[in-house]
Amino acid sequence: MNEIKKCSIAGVSFTLERNAYDTLSEYLQSLHATYKDDPDGEEIIADIEARIAELILSTQTAEAVIAKPLIDNIIKQLGSAEEIDEEASERHAETEDKNGNPRIPRRLYRDLDNGKLGGVCAGIARYFDTDPAWIRLAVFLPLIATPLFSSMHIFNWLAPFSSNLFGLIVLGYLIMWFAVPPATSARQKLEMTGERITANSIRSTTQAAARDERERSIIANLVAAFGRFLLICVKIVTLFILIGLVCGASVLALVAITTTPAIMAESAITGFALGAFFIVITMPIVALIYLSVMLLISRRPNGKAVLVMFLIWLVALCGMIVSSIKSPVKFDRQIENAFESVFENDEEILFDEFTEEEITEFRQQFENVEVASRTNDNLTVTIQGPSDEVQQMESTIKLNEKGLTITDGEGKLVEVNANGITVDGEKIINYTTEVNNSEENPSQAVIFSVGDVKIRFEEGLAKIAEQAHSEIIKGWNEAVDEYKESVREAKREINAAAKEIKKEAEKLNQ
Repeated sequence: MNEIKKCSIAGVSFTLERNAYDTLSEYLQSLHATYKDDPDGEEIIADIEARIAELILSTQTAEAVIAKPLIDNIIKQLGSAEEIDEEASERHAETEDKNGNPRIPRRLYRDLDNGKLGGVCAGIARYFDTDPAWIRLAVFLPLIATPLFSSMHIFNWLAPFSSNLFGLIVLGYLIMWFAVPPATSARQKLEMTGERITANSIRSTTQAAARDERERSIIANLVAAFGRFLLICVKIVTLFILIGLVCGASVLALVAITTTPAIMAESAITGFALGAFFIVITMPIVALIYLSVMLLISRRPNGKAVLVMFLIWLVALCGMIVSSIKSPVKFDRQIENAFESVFENDEEILFDEFTEEEITEFRQQFENVEVASRTNDNLTVTIQGPSDEVQQMESTIKLNEKGLTITDGEGKLVEVNANGITVDGEKIINYTTEVNNSEENPSQAVIFSVGDVKIRFEEGLAKIAEQAHSEIIKGWNEAVDEYKESVREAKREINAAAKEIKKEAEKLNQ
């Protein structure tokens, strides 16, 4: 059974086997001996210890016992103190280090050592291995091009584009200044250039950074101070933006809590669509609030938290699109009703968009409800209900001027006539009436239910009035015809009488 020892490396507690502990202690002692006369030696050794702790945690947990092979492998990666002092050791700088290991992938950091303001341009230049001057020139190129394009008649249409492009670049610079971390430690500076993180490279980077810090000019210090002042101004503006975002999110939350449950009770699909809409709108505001708070407290945002918010937003967006398509109401109008009902304190506004026709269409499409209609002259019957019952009743409909007869699924005869509504001779008293007074198509209807089927019996008043008008015209024409005939008969009688009188007169003259 191996003896174990506990020790702390870069502030993290580890448990090592005895031989692993001895090997690591000898390695650290050799590093202390190597850097004892170096003014930056303590910082170099601290960075190396942090790298050792990082390599251990990337392999196993802090609670697990560390074996000697793992320590040997870490020392091989970092390099021994003797290898660090060999200045002429062979390295393949472009593809491999001195131990034959490949260079690590680069990471994007802000290069404060070579930066003029926030180190964003210098960091991008270091990432793409180019001169920072070219990146800075590319940033200011749209600003330089804007007055040139404005002065040239042929290209003046490009001036608004270049000015807007410069504005986007400035906004992007500020965002990257906040989102991209600075390369402050030796390990981060090596990751920025893609170099292997070894004790030798940590030593070189740390010494170079210390030398650059001592040689920094007064102008560079003034620029750095201006950068810090500008960052304070950005934080002040961000604070006001944060207050506005919190107020906006609070209003949206109030409207959502007030309206969504009520709508969901009326129509689950519309309520779900409305709730998803508020999540889609609110989640980006919540993300901006989170990023603003992180900027104000100078903390790096948690990538997992941002990812979770994005996934919630994406799921809500998909749910909103699908449910709004299936909703029986016009979704954009329903959103407007939701805000109006809250701000005007009138709950009835919330349900203005739910018409009988939309609910019927919705049920017909998504609840296996069928609607059948039959028309005869000025009478119309509409039945609505489960598909099998509607189909069975539709085949038995008899509609004429005397009324309506239907046989339901249980064989009962339903009659609607001048005497009322009956089912197998028993009168129905639970019914409603509806009158449509529109000028184009006035009508009156009676609505009742037989089991799960809703029946609407409607009589068009316009046709009745037209028929009555036709009967009146017909009677008037008949009366006129009779009068004309009587006049003609009277004329015939008068003419006959005149002829008789004439004959009698002639006889008297003779």
